[in-house]
Amino acid sequence: MTFEFTKMHGAANDFVMIDHRVTFLPADPTALFARVCDRHRGIGADGVLVLERHESADFRMRYHNSDGGPADFCGNGARCIAAFALALGLGQLGRVRFETAVGEKLAQRLDDGRIALGFGPVGLGRIVRVESEGRTFTGFFVNTGVPHFVVPVPDVKDVPLLEWARPLRFHPDFGAEGANIDFYSKRADGRMAMRTYERGVEGETLACGSGAIATAIAALADRVHPPVTVLTAGGDDLLVAFADTPAGPEVTLTGPVQVVYQGCWNDASS
Repeated sequence: MTFEFTKMHGAANDFVMIDHRVTFLPADPTALFARVCDRHRGIGADGVLVLERHESADFRMRYHNSDGGPADFCGNGARCIAAFALALGLGQLGRVRFETAVGEKLAQRLDDGRIALGFGPVGLGRIVRVESEGRTFTGFFVNTGVPHFVVPVPDVKDVPLLEWARPLRFHPDFGAEGANIDFYSKRADGRMAMRTYERGVEGETLACGSGAIATAIAALADRVHPPVTVLTAGGDDLLVAFADTPAGPEVTLTGPVQVVYQGCWNDASS
């Protein structure tokens, strides 16, 4: 199979973008996307974003993790695919409206090139205490498109992420599919430093948009005033703003996006 792609990243969270308005992908692309995301034998990415036609919105977003399996949502991926769509000429006046597995989203390109994603209403989650590998972890469990367990720590640099997060990710309290695991700490400059272990990637990602939203929600409960700036492991800031509405708080996630390169995938095995 041969197709053109664009490699992008949002705050070092990297993706392969595919324009699929004219369909060509197999009905089950799991194996193909796993090869695409392989950092040694493929393009290398945290996931694949597929842009498809939609009958009423500007497009539909479909997301697959680096293991090739589908996922309901990706915050930085949504920001990247919005920029990708704008470059294809979709939307109007730097804005796009698109459908995802967790509902319709809005995104806008700001004057400085960052993409602001209107995520919409969010729940405030609940405090959860779990036992794992002889340790007790107390944090927030919240669904921001995908489930996250957010744990405050004194300093994220000191967290043995794989040792702690891998068993937590599969903890039975988080259901059959488990959860993404985030650790955060308050910095002296007011930012929340965050590290994320992402399911489907099964390792640390340098940024996570839905994790930044989840971390900001946990920080609000920790008496941090909005908007909340989240410092990602890749060194970029993600800004999480909240607006009060009759339906509850609505979130906007803002951060950088960048095209890395464009290319052509040619895989005889697919």
